[in-house]
Amino acid sequence: MRIAHHPGAVTGLHLIADASLAPATLEQAAPTLVRGGLPLVKGGAGARAPARELVLFDGRLGPAHAELLQKDPPSLLLATREPGGTPSAWEVRVLGSLVRGEPLLPPSAPVAKLWLERVVDIKCASSEAIALVEASKGSRSAANLAAEVMHELAANALLDAPVDASGTPLYAHRRESVQAVAPEHVCQVSMAVGEGGIYLEAVDLFGRLTPGPLARAVGSLGGRMQVNASGGGAGLGMRRIVEACELIAVRVVPGKETRMLGVVGFGEARRRAALPKSLLYFKSE
Repeated sequence: MRIAHHPGAVTGLHLIADASLAPATLEQAAPTLVRGGLPLVKGGAGARAPARELVLFDGRLGPAHAELLQKDPPSLLLATREPGGTPSAWEVRVLGSLVRGEPLLPPSAPVAKLWLERVVDIKCASSEAIALVEASKGSRSAANLAAEVMHELAANALLDAPVDASGTPLYAHRRESVQAVAPEHVCQVSMAVGEGGIYLEAVDLFGRLTPGPLARAVGSLGGRMQVNASGGGAGLGMRRIVEACELIAVRVVPGKETRMLGVVGFGEARRRAALPKSLLYFKSE
């Protein structure tokens, strides 16, 4: 079984800055974005479909950003984490790859890939993430966070994504009793080290992830997460992913594939939830 990438027409991006940034930030950031091959447009004029909003912000995610994720199409939230108030080159690369349907992992880095079929395979993937961080001289706290993020990504892809022909979840509501999924429901996880930290990716073959779980996780930041069991889980795992990662990128090809990437930095974990983050959700048309 092979998981394919889905290149297609590049979507226009309407660049705006939120209230956390000065208007001049757009002029400062535009060259970095253009060098990254991003198709910037002015308000989508003349486009066949409305341009997607690319929102530059200081990277401090909060409840107000949940509304941007619920727009149609969802806004792409790109942090300006560099000292000059511009996005990092590595995040711009991920964003460009996301909208062009290209691989999200660092292009020149060795990539470890695993197919998951059994629930115990999730633990194996988490252990691989720990080993990769440690081999790269990352902190112990970063290794633990990488393992946690890998566990959540893998569990979502292996157990929450599969549905039957009527759209009913096959495993999500009985996680505790499932030992393995059917061969046609396997998922793939990949990991690599690059600029920004360790890149952790999970890919399922169903393409069902909506912006809703991410929006709820972002909306809960700074407070208690409200349990939502509609998808078979409590939604707490998505909140942990958001808090732990420097960047989250999701590409959904409806009915075919969900590809979710989390990048965990190698620094210490203290106050990580408050550090700058980019959150990029992109559904292929």
